[in-house]
Amino acid sequence: MNFEATQLQSWYEEPWGRLVVRLVGGSMERLLHDNPSERTLGIGFAQPYLDWLRPWLGHSLGAAPAEMGVVLGASGIANRTAQVRADALPFPDAWFERVVMAHLLEGTSDPHSALREIWRILIPGGRLMILVANRGGFWARRDSNPFGWGSPYSPGQLRHILEQTLLIPRQWGYSLFFPPLNRKVSFAWANAWEQAGSRWFAPLGGVILCEAEKVVYASTPLVKKRSLIRRPARIIIPIVKKV
Repeated sequence: MNFEATQLQSWYEEPWGRLVVRLVGGSMERLLHDNPSERTLGIGFAQPYLDWLRPWLGHSLGAAPAEMGVVLGASGIANRTAQVRADALPFPDAWFERVVMAHLLEGTSDPHSALREIWRILIPGGRLMILVANRGGFWARRDSNPFGWGSPYSPGQLRHILEQTLLIPRQWGYSLFFPPLNRKVSFAWANAWEQAGSRWFAPLGGVILCEAEKVVYASTPLVKKRSLIRRPARIIIPIVKKV
């Protein structure tokens, strides 16, 4: 179960949501700084992070699963977000250089199919930047925020499901170390928590950030080696005795 798009938009428009975008977006920015892209797809509810990372993402489009819904932009602004099926994306093969995923993996019923579709639409060597709630963090234990809904992941679980779909993790990060308290939080105080948390207790961050690369194998492994490797034939050599 996950938030709907209207609920997510309302939360991100509040002071808490804007603070989260600044902190998480800053962590994502450090991972993407040396590897910008020209064509980017934001899937799930990634629009707040796409706006923050615009200098590194080139031309970006949005895609939201049907069960989440789509929130249209302000009047007069062209809509760049489509309502899609996460397991059947309406994009050609090897089209995007980067995909940014947020608020999708925790709520989908078939994460493997969704990640296989991401692999299909990425170019060889393309990157997936995934933002997922951390099972060991504080934010996953409070349902007053979007990261407390659905099924959070541990780093080991996320690595396992990515490698099963031929998406190999290349960079890791954590964010949201300050506790999700129901009171006003200043950016300076939250930023101090971020700096201390990333240095001393990184695995307790509220969200996991992972950049994974699409890997295309040149050959398939041999399934039955014994049936393919033949034994050498035996040659009978007669023994001649000297007279």
